[in-house]
This record gives sequence, C-alpha cells and structure tokens, in this order.
Amino acid sequence: MPAFVLILVMCLGLSVHSAQASENDSNAAFADFAGETVLMKPDIVKQLLNDSEHTPLLIDSNGDGKVDRKYFIDTDERHGDRCQPLVVMVIDEDGDMGSSGITDLDSDCYVADWHGDGTIDRIVDYNDLDGDNDVDEQYLYQWTENEHLKNRMPKKVSDKAYLVAWAKDYGDDNRLWYHTNYEYGQHITQWKTDFNGDEMFVYLFFFDREEQKLIPIWENAFSFYDLDDDTFSEEVVRFSGSGINAENLRYSMDLDNDSEKDNVHDFDFSLSCIGPVSFGESDSERVMIRGRVTEPILRWDRMRQISKEARWNQIHLTWDENDCNVDPLPGRLHNERWEGVISHDNEYIPRVGGPSCGPYNKRNEVDTDASGGMQMYFSPVDARLHLFGAESGWIAVDYDYDTIPDMRIEMEDRDGNGYFDLWRYDTDADNSDERIVKCESDVKELLPFDYNELQKYHTPSVQKSVDESERMIRAMKHLLSDAGQDGDNIETYYYNELAAYDPDFALGKKMLASVESRRYYYDLIRERYWGAVSDRFNVRKWFENCRKAYDCGDIALAAEILENVAK
Repeated sequence: MPAFVLILVMCLGLSVHSAQASENDSNAAFADFAGETVLMKPDIVKQLLNDSEHTPLLIDSNGDGKVDRKYFIDTDERHGDRCQPLVVMVIDEDGDMGSSGITDLDSDCYVADWHGDGTIDRIVDYNDLDGDNDVDEQYLYQWTENEHLKNRMPKKVSDKAYLVAWAKDYGDDNRLWYHTNYEYGQHITQWKTDFNGDEMFVYLFFFDREEQKLIPIWENAFSFYDLDDDTFSEEVVRFSGSGINAENLRYSMDLDNDSEKDNVHDFDFSLSCIGPVSFGESDSERVMIRGRVTEPILRWDRMRQISKEARWNQIHLTWDENDCNVDPLPGRLHNERWEGVISHDNEYIPRVGGPSCGPYNKRNEVDTDASGGMQMYFSPVDARLHLFGAESGWIAVDYDYDTIPDMRIEMEDRDGNGYFDLWRYDTDADNSDERIVKCESDVKELLPFDYNELQKYHTPSVQKSVDESERMIRAMKHLLSDAGQDGDNIETYYYNELAAYDPDFALGKKMLASVESRRYYYDLIRERYWGAVSDRFNVRKWFENCRKAYDCGDIALAAEILENVAK
C-alpha cells in the first residue's frame, strides 16, 4: 500500500493532535495571524524525518476522502544546506491537489519548518483571485530579529517580530516574488523576482498581536507600471511610511524605454522626495490576507497621481548619465537596479532607500524647499531635462572607474527663478574652474512630470547631442593636430579600455553600446578638447563667436565655425 494511503487511513481513523504551543511560541504567533490551519502535525513530521527515504506524505486532514495536505522535505538546490532538513507542509486551498500530490502556485499555502525542529519559520502563500488558476497575490510570512525592522514597529517588541509581505499582480504575467528557504532575501533572490510589468507590493505589514492588526510599516507601497504592455515597467513609484502617511517617495522612469529581455531594468532617473505627507482615504484601500483585513495601504491606480499632487518638503533628481545604474560596491552583483536610480548620500537631502548608485557619473539636482513641485524643463545649454526649482546641481566624473574624481560639473540658479543660469566646469578636478557659463536667456518652458511629455524632449535630444558633439570633436581635433596637440585621455579610455571594465557583468561593453553613455562620454571629451582650443586660440577673431555659440549650447554652429577655420 502506498505511503500516502497509509497516512490517509491514519488521519481518518485516529485522533492526531494539533501542535500545542504556549502564547510566546513561534507556532502560536503564526497560527494567530495566519490561521490555525498552518500548524503542522508533529507526529507526521516525525514520521517523515524518520523515514530514510523521506517519502512525501499525502494527508486528508478533515476526513472528507480528499487529499489536502502534503508533507515533504524540500531538497531543491536553490535552498542550499542552511535550513536542512527543510520540512514543508503544503495546504491545498483550491481542491486540486488530488491523490497525485501535485502542488501549484495559484492557491496553495507552503509552511516551512527550518531544520525540522517543530517550529514554523516561514510561510509562502499564493492566492488566485479570479479563478483562472494562476497567481494574483502572494504573501510571505516571517519572523525577524532585524533591529532595523523592529525599530519601525509601532510598538517595541522583544526577541522576534512577526511580519507579512504582500504582492499583487495587476498585469497578469503570473510572476511575483522568488524565494529561497521560503523567504525573500534581497541579496539572494532579487534578481529572480519579477519587479516588472504592472504589479505592487507592500513590504512589510507588522502583526500587532495586542490589537490583532496588520499595519504597513515601510514600503507602502512599491508599485510598477508597464505603459506599453511589453512586460517591462517604464515607471516605478515607491512610498515609505505607514497607512496614509508617507515619509518619502522615489519616482523613477525608464524614459527612453530601452528595457529588454537581456536588460529588464534600465531606469534613466529618479526623483526622491522628502515628506512627511498624508493622503486621503480615497487614495487608499485595505486588502484581505488570509481572512484578516489590513490597515490602509495606498492604491496602485492612484500612486502616480498623488505623488505629483503632494506637497513635498525637498526633492532630489538623480540622473544616470553613464547608463550604468548599479550598486558600485565591490563584491556586489552589478546588475541594473530594479528600484530606480537611488541617490547617493549628500549634504542637502537625505538618501531614499539603498543601495545607492554611487557618487560618480550621476547628475544630481536638489530643490531643497520643493518650490518647483516636481516640474521639469529642457535647457539648450547642455541639452538636458532639469528639475525646476533646483537651487544647485552637480556631476562628479570618474570616467575610468578608479574612484578618483577626474572632472566636476556644477549648475546653479543664481536669480532664484527656478532655472539654472550658471554652469561651472572643473575639467581636471583640481577645484579650479576651467570654464564658467552664464546663461541669462535660458528657456522658460515648464514641463509637467509626465512620462510622454518628458520623453518628447529627452529621446531625440540624446542622439542629436551625440551627432553634434562628434562633429565638433572632429573639428577641434583637426584644428589642434595642426598645432601639435595630442589626444585626450578620456577619449583614449572610451575607445580602447572601457570595453574591458567589469567583464563579469559586461558593464563596459554595455556602456559602449549605449547611446546615453556615448552622449555622456562625448560631452566629457568635447569639454576637454574645448579647453585645449581655448588655451591656444582664444585671441583669434573667430574664437569669441565660437565661444558664444558653445556656451549657449549651439554645438552645431560652434562646429561649423571650427570647420571653416580649419579649412
């Protein structure tokens, strides 16, 4: 007789007691906020562990003649050895397990006991909301001793705190969190988790056992938006806070829409906004998690709009100039970040989230009083979108990734009208500016913080900048070659050495293939050659007209003047 039949008979004919746990026991806590059905039968677990073959056991838990539980030891290699023996009980909650014991990821609940010691450690639960036999919601239950999380709790707790993370698939691509040992661990599982398309998660709900409430305590919520139905998210919005109160926001865009199968995240910039702000009840909802209604979370379909309408206290734009939005620390996985472009620590505005994109090769602009209200504008001086209301901005350049600054570009709004009117270029990072541009006639056309409106300006400007810079660099090199000028070391690195940078993740090759990265490097190379031209030819009659054109961002005219001189 097969093993599962023997167990089925045992469950029908004998009284098998549920695990009895004291009030302070982990099992009691999980049963309290996930339901008593998650409690394992200790004698069945014992039988499973004592079986040298560890044969899975199929159970009829309620005596209705149908298998609805499966106990097994999960030896999948993705879990490793840290939690073995990893005892798992699967609860079939949609009646399709059958005598085969086949489990699925639509409405089954997986209860994990690390080390088989009789204590529940993690639960991964799947829910099919519309009856189409695929996952629509996923819940991750856990305990934690992490002080960072416990410090965010509305009440102080000792030893362990009990939490649940929630995710919903709005786009119906049937992909949500990936786990190892039945938990999401960012450094291990983030690159196999979806974080794309149309979906949303709340990380985490704290379980207040005294009040019997699930309270959102951190990322409330983290939402992804696929604007063109290509399964990749063009916008990502992350609020941090509790209920209808938000501490901060990060709003990210993949403005040139260049995500693809081999590069599923490629965000161009983020706005990090500091609150606090509060939202109305109409902006929130309460979700049901295993029969328990949560405290309010922000609505997926409202998050983008309320982000723009809120009155923030500070705003920080971070733009990925070199198209390499990775955690730059050694030893980390250098994949493009899925969260957006996370600002680095600075003296003006607190960082929102982590890990940061690093201090180099990112454009930073700070509106320290949020006077611009998330509006933007396009400046012809550097052919870029800027944050309206920003008092200052900067790019710390490290073109060869040795963590030593090579150049610094600074922007400033001197008259306080919300637009940059001063650019400073320290082309050798010696704290002395080689070029200062004062532009009193900057464009004053404000752009709403809207994906389609911003894309109209950004996408064509990148290739246009590349073409015009290439033309001007060629003209300057021709002019300088007649004067015996050698090439520039940024140019040498870009063409001869960049491809070899970080070969494990092919970051150098990726940047070489990127038109955004090319625009950035061409800007740097052009600036270096312009310095040489200025040193040698600043007394020539043609130079002043060329300088004026260059300062105003008319690269094509500056190139034309140089070409005519070189004839």
